[in-house]
Amino acid sequence: MKSKALLHIAVFMDVVAALKISANRAVAGNLQGGITSAQNLPLAAVIAAVIFLAEVLSRKKISNLLVAFFFLTAMIFLACSFYLPPAGEASGEPSVLAYAAVMIQFSSIAVISFTKRPNIGKILAGIVFIAGVFTFAGFIYTFTNGETFRPGMKSDAAVVLGASVWGKYKPSPILRGRLETAINIFNSGQAKKIIVTGGTKRFDTIESEVQAWYLRQRGIPDSSIVAEHNTFCTSEQAEYIKDVLVDSLGMKNIVVVTDNWHLPRVLLMCSWEGVTQAGIYGAASSYRLFAANEFYSRLRESAAIQVFLLFGA
Repeated sequence: MKSKALLHIAVFMDVVAALKISANRAVAGNLQGGITSAQNLPLAAVIAAVIFLAEVLSRKKISNLLVAFFFLTAMIFLACSFYLPPAGEASGEPSVLAYAAVMIQFSSIAVISFTKRPNIGKILAGIVFIAGVFTFAGFIYTFTNGETFRPGMKSDAAVVLGASVWGKYKPSPILRGRLETAINIFNSGQAKKIIVTGGTKRFDTIESEVQAWYLRQRGIPDSSIVAEHNTFCTSEQAEYIKDVLVDSLGMKNIVVVTDNWHLPRVLLMCSWEGVTQAGIYGAASSYRLFAANEFYSRLRESAAIQVFLLFGA
């Protein structure tokens, strides 16, 4: 089989994998846009770039080894797309391998595409180097200690940051771990209320309502539960803490409950919003991811920190 034909088959496998992942997310998340929805646009953009650069390569003389490598990574990407959870969440080794495969494709063919234009190649190499340095720095930052809430401390509220739900009455393991930590804080008398956040609608319900339902099932009285429905990301939840809980309600001590790898970015956002660190504490969920999942989550946090510092989002 000719190299050009093999390259086109690899691109076809990439497209099928991208569509499968996007379809899973669209169905589970009640998204109407499919691959064009906000959650899927980054993946769609990467695949579009891969297709474009593959077409560039197909018009040049390239080695059979490169084509075989490209074909192999496309096969890995396609195979992994069949092992992702129904909701399309990034979970487990398949998602890490899928991400690595498609990014290796993109990086390798981008570099090769520009080899005949040295000046563009140097600019691209510089961008890749700078991005690598900032990504590594952000990754290290996720290991800084955000767990500042200690036994014996008191707080006006424990704020649980939202995460995905796996059913109408089924919080994901990550979200359940955060809720259990908040329950322990409340039952020990260290928080007057539990505030659950997240307005994302899935499975005909709202993320925060699933959390409130779970808390009631675990014996937390309704009078001690506050459900917030209008935030959809961490930056909006930081704004909610500042604008509503601190400024409007006058809360002085708040403990933010999330995962250990997420806490450093949350506290950074709260600090940038003007909330004094003295009154905002972090409590890490007791739930722990597998090593591959945690590596992926910290890498994703690294990118999110850079986006926040650059664009405030």
